[in-house]
Amino acid sequence: MSDLERLIRDARGRLPASHRALLEQIGVQDTVMYDWPADVRALYHTLLETPPSVEALVDAVAVWLPQRNVVAYNGPLLTHALRDLTQTARQTTIDSIAWHEYGHALSLTRASREMRQDGPRLVELLPAGLRDAIDFPGAYGPRQVFDEVIANVYALMISRAVHDGEYGVPSFLHTDVYDAFRAVVSWPPEG
Repeated sequence: MSDLERLIRDARGRLPASHRALLEQIGVQDTVMYDWPADVRALYHTLLETPPSVEALVDAVAVWLPQRNVVAYNGPLLTHALRDLTQTARQTTIDSIAWHEYGHALSLTRASREMRQDGPRLVELLPAGLRDAIDFPGAYGPRQVFDEVIANVYALMISRAVHDGEYGVPSFLHTDVYDAFRAVVSWPPEG
């Protein structure tokens, strides 16, 4: 097992037990791909499915592949980016990336079509830092932005819980965003 694979395993292991169980129930798997983006595209071709475009993959550190229930991590990019960081900084970085992708997995498998319609409104209610991290209406369309909002909020909330033991709603998070998050993700988590 590579160092990157251990960091990813540990990120998942730091999730609340009920969230780990939910990811297992959904069938979420993690994989590091070292010939990026060719490995991702080859996975789809092997299954006779249309892969995501090279443009959609080339600069990504990781992607949630819903048709495969796989979080694929960009091995070369992450290995290079983590090279000179301390062990703590490497784990924190991978935690954030993995938790974001798990947020996608949860949102894409648990949110309804009606909930997704609220995405454009919810992205506007995010605090500036979170809102600026979402390229809407550029990279994310109206039907995709809800899942990106949930992924960002999930990574934030899990980070606060793991690092600070804080499970409450942050004062800077709009109530409607928090309510949408809770409609997708059991919060506060059990275990």
